[in-house]
Amino acid sequence: MALGGGFSRGFAHLGVLEVLEQERIPIAAIVGTSIGGLLGAAYADGIPVGKLCELGRQVRVRDFLRFQSPATSVEAAADKDAPINDRIGRFVREWFQARQVEELPIPTAIVTTDLETGAPHVFTRGPLEVAVRASCAFPGLFKPVEYQGRLLIDGCGVAPVPTVVAARMNASCVLGVAVGSSHKSVWSGRNVVRVINRRFRIIHRAMMRPSWTREADILLEPEVQQIDWKDFSRVDEARAAGAEAMRRALPYLRKLLERQSQPRPVAGAAAEWKAG
Repeated sequence: MALGGGFSRGFAHLGVLEVLEQERIPIAAIVGTSIGGLLGAAYADGIPVGKLCELGRQVRVRDFLRFQSPATSVEAAADKDAPINDRIGRFVREWFQARQVEELPIPTAIVTTDLETGAPHVFTRGPLEVAVRASCAFPGLFKPVEYQGRLLIDGCGVAPVPTVVAARMNASCVLGVAVGSSHKSVWSGRNVVRVINRRFRIIHRAMMRPSWTREADILLEPEVQQIDWKDFSRVDEARAAGAEAMRRALPYLRKLLERQSQPRPVAGAAAEWKAG
C-alpha cells in the first residue's frame, strides 16, 4: 500500500484499507506520506477504522494553525508536557501502542522530506511520533521537525504517493491511493481505477510524476476532489469514496495477486478500467 497526502481527503485511505480487510486480502506493507503516513501507521498499529474516523471528525484546522518554536526537537516530541498545539504528537502518544516504527505489526515506512537537501528521508525504524509529525509538517502550517541533525518536513514534496518506496519493500504488487489533487488529473473523469504496468513510462502533467506513477500496479483515485482539504466534517464521505474505488478495483487486484509469481512482461501499455 502506498498512501498519499491530501489532508481531510486522506480519510479515503481508510475506506480502501477497510475493504481489503473485509475481503481478507493481506497487506504486506504500508508506506505513507503526510496524512497517508499518519493514518497508515495508525491502521498498522491496530486502531480500528471506525475509531479513526470518529477522531477525524473532531479535528479543527485552527488547532493546527498555531506555530511552535522554529524547530520541534526530538526531546520536545517525547515530552509529555509538549505544547498544547502539538495535536499530532498527542494523538500518537495517546492512541498508538507502538513507540517505534519497527514495532508496528504491519511493516510500515513513513516518508518525509529533508528540508536542506530536498531528498526523501524514510523512516522504517526510529521514534514513531517523530516520523509521523515530520511527515505531516506541511510548510506554512507546521514548523520543521528536527531529528538527528536534519530538518524534516511533509513528505509530499518528494513522494506525493510513495509508490517507489513501496515497490522496494514489496515488489510483487503495489497499490497506490492518490487523493491530494485539487483538480481532476488527465486520467480522471469517471475513471477512478488505473491498472499500470510498471515498465510503462507515463508522460503527463508535472504533478503526476512518472517517477512514482510507474511504480504502481494499481492506482486508485477516489472521488474526493469535491471535499475541501480542511473539511474534516466530511471524513465519512471520503472513507466511502475510498471504499467504492477499492471495490471497483477488486477484480483487477485479485488477478494481479494470482499472477504475482509470474515474470513481468518486458514492455507494455497501461490498462484502463472505466467506472460507471
